[in-house]
Amino acid sequence: MDSPVAERLCAIRAKMQDRIGANRYRTWFSGCAELLLDGERLDVTVPNAFVGDWITSNFMPHLVAAARDVIGAEPRVEIRIDGAQRAAGPTPVVRREVPEARAVGTQPAADAMLLPGARAPRRPAGRPVLRGQLESFVVGPSNELAFAVATAVVRSPGAAFKHVVIHGGCGLGKTHLLQGICNGLTHAHPELKWCYLSGEEFTNEYIYALKAGRTDGFRARFRSVDLLVIDDIHFFANKTATQSEFLHTFNAIDASGKTVALSSDAHPRHIATLSEPLVNRLLAATVVPIEPPDFTTRREILRRRAAAMQCELSGEVLDYVARHVSRNVRELEGALYKLAAYASLTREPIRLDVARRAVDEYVAAGQPPRASEIERMVALHFNVTRDALCSKSRDRVVTLARAVALYLVRKHTNMSFPEMGRALGNKKHSTVLMAVRRIQDLVDRDGAVTWKTSAGTREVPVRRLLDELEQRLLRGPSGS
Repeated sequence: MDSPVAERLCAIRAKMQDRIGANRYRTWFSGCAELLLDGERLDVTVPNAFVGDWITSNFMPHLVAAARDVIGAEPRVEIRIDGAQRAAGPTPVVRREVPEARAVGTQPAADAMLLPGARAPRRPAGRPVLRGQLESFVVGPSNELAFAVATAVVRSPGAAFKHVVIHGGCGLGKTHLLQGICNGLTHAHPELKWCYLSGEEFTNEYIYALKAGRTDGFRARFRSVDLLVIDDIHFFANKTATQSEFLHTFNAIDASGKTVALSSDAHPRHIATLSEPLVNRLLAATVVPIEPPDFTTRREILRRRAAAMQCELSGEVLDYVARHVSRNVRELEGALYKLAAYASLTREPIRLDVARRAVDEYVAAGQPPRASEIERMVALHFNVTRDALCSKSRDRVVTLARAVALYLVRKHTNMSFPEMGRALGNKKHSTVLMAVRRIQDLVDRDGAVTWKTSAGTREVPVRRLLDELEQRLLRGPSGS
């Protein structure tokens, strides 16, 4: 590619990131879309129809505007899937815009998922009622991909995404989405059978079936459903027999053309002691992340939860709580329950000074960062992916970022060297130890680290680099 074209493409990418935000750009363009500029035509090649439809629906005006700004003419933007043209035109039709944070739908699930004119079916007798509903899920940049996949599974089970793995930290909405899929399926496809349980429940039922000699019944129960949903599959780690049984169940469901939806606290390849065949099977599914919610999303979650509890909170209090309770939705709800208790006891509106005292224990600055947060922050700082940190790559930038991440994990968590190695791609104890010693030696000598960036080579004293990263970690992902 000649230099002028490459420069224009870089400029288009930069403008897209500015227009839609770094999170959305990374989700939908960094790993999913390849851009090619030919005169006044911009080709966007995507891996499948779903990504193509989403980009067309949500980002086409931004693509057109970014390309127009760079080439100085009205562009023709074409979305291509596997080399075939998918959508084209200098003035594409925009079907809908995705706001920064929203509650999904105002209709009940039955109305939202049925064809026009159809009547909502009654819930089949004996079907369990789960708490999570897709309609009440607040969507923002950190979770919109996972939400889009969940809704696609409900609309077209077994077609849009045959198998799904949603991964992310605790309290970010994985269970809500899995339960929402089940409830949505009940309304949209009442004839289909689904089974929802946790990884622990699957393990316990399998052990009971083995002891009681009822494995045939166990297998018939789980392999005959149209959708098997298992929450927290990381519970299978270190359980060889359960992993083997689940893998056979997964294969049987796949062979019959049915669907599996799973959740985990980590990417499948980062779950320690999962068997290689099971990891390979999980990686063949649609693996989507959920990140901690940004400030706008946290505030909307608080506002809606407070309204449901009939707890009146001023905008000032909402802003304060959303800004300082930033790790996950469960902590947000815990802070809200505490505020509601204060309001009930005092029978007065919650003032800002009361809110400060009530949520003091939740304030992120007073909490140690988790290993996953450290890895995410370091990867972002060095402009590498977390997968690269966990890989065997010997690239100099990746190696430096990995060493910095391990040093900070060692300093700010109680993890042992073996635990750190398992968390970061099953690295050997000696590898982790040497990486930590490398950074510690630089700290002791007041040394500097050097790495290449898109803007050129950068050299920073290691103490200053670590201080900067630690300050950002301890502030937490406030998003403000």
